[in-house]
Parts: sequence; C-alpha cells; structure tokens
Amino acid sequence: MSKKPKFRPYGFSLIEIAVVLVILAILITAIGIPLGTQLDQQRTVETQKQLETIKEAIYGFALANGRLPCPATDGVVYGAASSVGAEAPLGGVCTVKLGYVPAVTLGISNTDSSGFAIDAWGGSSSRILYGVATQDVAGANCIGTQASPLTTANGARNATMDCLTGKPLITVCSSSPTGLPGAATVCAAGATLTSTAPFVLVSRGKNSAAAGGPDELHNADLSASPPTLTASEDYFFVTRIRTDAGVLAGEFDDIVTWGSLNTLFARMVQAGKLP
Repeated sequence: MSKKPKFRPYGFSLIEIAVVLVILAILITAIGIPLGTQLDQQRTVETQKQLETIKEAIYGFALANGRLPCPATDGVVYGAASSVGAEAPLGGVCTVKLGYVPAVTLGISNTDSSGFAIDAWGGSSSRILYGVATQDVAGANCIGTQASPLTTANGARNATMDCLTGKPLITVCSSSPTGLPGAATVCAAGATLTSTAPFVLVSRGKNSAAAGGPDELHNADLSASPPTLTASEDYFFVTRIRTDAGVLAGEFDDIVTWGSLNTLFARMVQAGKLP
C-alpha cells in the first residue's frame, strides 16, 4: 500500500513579508501625498468662497446701515473684547481698524465657538481677519476734515463721493512692502494693487496663527511673536504667491481679498444711501 505524500504547511517567509510591506509603504506614500495636496486645494477654494460671501455681507451691511461695520475684537490681540463675534463698538468710530470678521453682526454662520468667522481649516486659530479704513479724510473736494466717514453712520453721504474718491485708504501690495508693521510703509515700485480699498479680508491659510514670514506678520499687523498689537497700526497688506518656510521672502500662504470703493458707492447709490 502506497503512502500518501506529506504536505508541508506553506507560510510567508520574512523576506516575502518585508517585500509586501515595502510595496504597501510606497503605495500609501504615493496616494497620501496627492490626497493631502488635494485637501489643501479644496480648503483653499472653500476659503476663497467664504471670503466672497463675507465681502457680500459687508456690502449688504453698508446698504442697510449707511456705513461699514467695525472689526470684532478678542481682548487678547486686537483691542478690548467684543460681545461674541459682534463689531466693536456697535457703531461709531471703531476701536481698531484690524480685528476679526464680526460674524454675528453680519449673520455669517461658519464660526468658531466664540462667534468669530473662520476659514476652511477650522478652529479658533483660523479666524478670518477683517481690516477697515477708519482714518479721517481731508483734502481736495472735501469740506474740512471728515472723521472716519466710512465707519460712521451716513459718514460717506456727509463726506460726499467726490471727497472720498482717490483718497488713500487701505493699500494692498503684490510684494513685500518696506517698513515693519505699524511703521512707515510703502509698496515697492509697481507693486501697488490698490490704495483705495475700503476694507480687506485675510485668511491666514493652513499655517493659521503661526508666526509665518514677515508678510504674514504684516497682514496681521504684528511685529513680534507671540503676537502683540503694534502701537501704531498701518493700512498696508500683502498678497502674493505661496512660498514655504526657508525661502528668502519667508513663508506665505495667506489668502487676501478686498472691497472696491466704486462697488460700494454704486450699491449705496442704488440703495438710496448716496449721494
């Protein structure tokens, strides 16, 4: 009687297991990096849409109230604390020209637990910055000095469009401006995108409230890390191509947009708030 052949149980050798693990690691890396990039791109697009929504809400507020809203403040970096994401103060001359989007005042729903509007990266460190032109206006076509005409009720009407047109308000540069935040500042030659913006919105991007490069500090009006409000705020902001840490220009991933004085005037005229 013949014997049945013996079958030895088969298993993976250590070499085979190692090869499989290496292949899996390569696949995970190849898939993971593009997915991370796609996620960042998606959040960038969502944030850009959020900024446009806020911009429209600011225009709408101006049509209803005859002025631009003041920034919301937190009592830590930007002025005395406001009431849960509301503008500070409620009308009148703004306590600061740069702070956070007053989401409660504007009816914006995408907020953190304190009521401040946030970008697509989320969390309290992703609050969207809001700067508004609060300076007095004087000069050609103005009757004397008009105090904070864009942020006081009927201020633009009293100042008149002729007075406000062409006056320096908020400036946005396409490259690093001279001077530290709060110091004497000008855009480089040919780098001025606008000098008459009534307001500006800034998302600090993926790196959120991290120190970032000098241009990011400028956008937040910060001259030091940890952040401290400078004694003299300026009206200069920067938008440029994204750069990583270690490059000469410094890290930059802010997303910046701003309002148009002409658009603001046109809509206020239609709403009967001007002339």
